[in-house]
Amino acid sequence: MKQVLVLGGSAMTEPAVRALQAAGHDVQVYWSRAPVVADLPRAATLRAGVQSADVVVDATHPFDEILPAMISRFSPALPRVRVGRAAWTPGIEDRWQEVDDLAQAVAALPSGARIFAASGRDSAETLVHHDGPVFLRQLHRHDDPAPDGCAYVFGNGPFDVAGEVALFTELEIDVLLARNTGGSSGFPKIEAARTLGLPVILIAQPDTGNAPLVSDTDALLAWMDNL
Repeated sequence: MKQVLVLGGSAMTEPAVRALQAAGHDVQVYWSRAPVVADLPRAATLRAGVQSADVVVDATHPFDEILPAMISRFSPALPRVRVGRAAWTPGIEDRWQEVDDLAQAVAALPSGARIFAASGRDSAETLVHHDGPVFLRQLHRHDDPAPDGCAYVFGNGPFDVAGEVALFTELEIDVLLARNTGGSSGFPKIEAARTLGLPVILIAQPDTGNAPLVSDTDALLAWMDNL
């Protein structure tokens, strides 16, 4: 049995915790945001969780760079694995350009193009540097005003290809801008762009450093067994 600190924040968090518990490990979760699953055992603080852990399982959102960076500072020698989805890779019919960050993505947009952006709620301030209309997806409804040149498009999914095609057509979208999160739930917008022949600007997943990536709980438990 090992003392495991799980960094929570994605849909992979609960399956990872349940699998680790079933395998006999003592698990605590430190959430990168408000807890998604209330009954999972929680670490009081990140530092306390690190100090008692034998291993860290990173199940945060693939674009959450803050919490993994804090772990690296607190305890760089602690074994760490990331549970997440492999990044999407293009097919022969795709028109993708991959960039390192949001600023590069905005710089790569064609002047005046109508953009559908799935780049996170907090990306609006950077997206306003584009000189054309931007439609920014929001997964949770709120009353915050959109910056000039940007309109919020609310919807919490699940999304499907037909719906995304209809939305992009209605908004007369020229380019899709998205984060390369991997997985199936976010892929309908990518497939919709493929269907419509739209170019896609994809922000690459941040580097996980030395932490290996496993894509499911079986692979996670196998990695734990090899420690």
